[in-house]
Amino acid sequence: MTIISNRFLSILIGVFLVIIGLFVPNPIIGIVICLLLAAVVFYDEKIALLFLIVFVPIRPFLIVYNSGFKFIADILIFFLLLKVIYNQRNNIRNLFRFNLLEISYILFLIVGIVSALLTGVSMIAIIMQVRAFLVFFLLYYIVKRMNIGEKDIRDFALTTFITAVVLSIHGLVEKISVRTLLLPELWANMNLSPTNKTRIYGLISGPNELALYLLIAFLISFYLLAITKGKPKIIIYIGMTLMLSVFLLTYSRGAVLAIAAFLVAYLIVNRKIYHFKSVLIIVIASAVTFFAVASLTDYMDKHVITEKAPSETDEQKNNNTGKNDGLNRFKEALSEENIELSNADGRVYYVKKAIEVFKDKPIMGYGFATFGGSATQTYSSPIYKEYEIAWNFYSDNQYIQILAETGIIGVALVALFIYCIFKMTWALRKGSIISPLLLFFLFGGVTSAVVYNILENDVFMLYYFIVLGYAYQLLEKRKSNSIN
Repeated sequence: MTIISNRFLSILIGVFLVIIGLFVPNPIIGIVICLLLAAVVFYDEKIALLFLIVFVPIRPFLIVYNSGFKFIADILIFFLLLKVIYNQRNNIRNLFRFNLLEISYILFLIVGIVSALLTGVSMIAIIMQVRAFLVFFLLYYIVKRMNIGEKDIRDFALTTFITAVVLSIHGLVEKISVRTLLLPELWANMNLSPTNKTRIYGLISGPNELALYLLIAFLISFYLLAITKGKPKIIIYIGMTLMLSVFLLTYSRGAVLAIAAFLVAYLIVNRKIYHFKSVLIIVIASAVTFFAVASLTDYMDKHVITEKAPSETDEQKNNNTGKNDGLNRFKEALSEENIELSNADGRVYYVKKAIEVFKDKPIMGYGFATFGGSATQTYSSPIYKEYEIAWNFYSDNQYIQILAETGIIGVALVALFIYCIFKMTWALRKGSIISPLLLFFLFGGVTSAVVYNILENDVFMLYYFIVLGYAYQLLEKRKSNSIN
């Protein structure tokens, strides 16, 4: 049996175990299943990476049925770290060799922790925020110390493709059924605004997160398109069409900004679009699918779903999802009314708040878990009352969070971190299978950080740090070849 079929079988067994965990909603059972999945690292650590690719995008869905799966990424990455330490047991010094990228990020974490302790943030809130920033960063440390071959890249791409297609099909079902099929009852009963009701949330439980994930999977799928010959290539085309169609149906403005920034950078670097005919075919097919699904959803909502809900009020009927509601998100983004709301209690308002906080603590800020991060969603912040900020405020802007929480020192360290990434990206901007991905992650990530807390986006950082780890290997090989 080949390593590829062994890996495929392992993934199927892993999926089967997770399904069992969904039907036995005991958190201890969930954690035990996570440990069983993680144990595979002692056979083949690459399978653990594939498990991350399969399960991290659907982690929010898994948690609804079994809270034990909340730790699936943490456990898998911890076991991967143990395997790396074991593999390097005869070269311990290598475990403590950090490059400038790692040093700058680690120092950023230290600044945030120290400042938070001085502010009086609870230890559990600090740990939760550090976990959000650190757990996927460890993949860079891990992957750069692995031996990655062509088979590994193919498995990585194929697993991503299959997972993304499954999520895309589910998204279309969610859309056409107007959120009445294949969703947990808790999600189906969410009180969404008329505009948000038109958007696909998916198993990832967020249209913006789903959009970014599908963009990553879409770009990775070009590798499969390049190596696949004959009739199987049709499957890749269909899969990529599904991904792009569902991406469009998320109506994600932030993701559109990310892809726009990437395309500008890509065209500047390459002066042309590779696989242009393939891209054109997929874009046209996706546009047709987009309008077909939007029209079908409109029909289902008015003639099928509504008939099954005769108690619906006139106001609710007027708020039904029309196929233009999602597009209105883009039209109204810079409307006068939205700008006024943003200044009063929206993005612009909280940018001003971040500057106000920064002025009071300009050197190191107030520390992690004090301004609009994931930890403040659970534990709030000790400074919110003083600055009249809502207890569950989320910044949706990585830059203002870093500014308020870590001050000038934190901003400088993150700038150094981005500079290191830029150097790696620029060195591999052409001629590598990961060149487009690196450009997307850098320019798309820097742009989308204006509207997302991108460092807390699990799927984005999962893929980014895996790809960066492989990029480090490519650059090291290039250095050794030039010396020889």
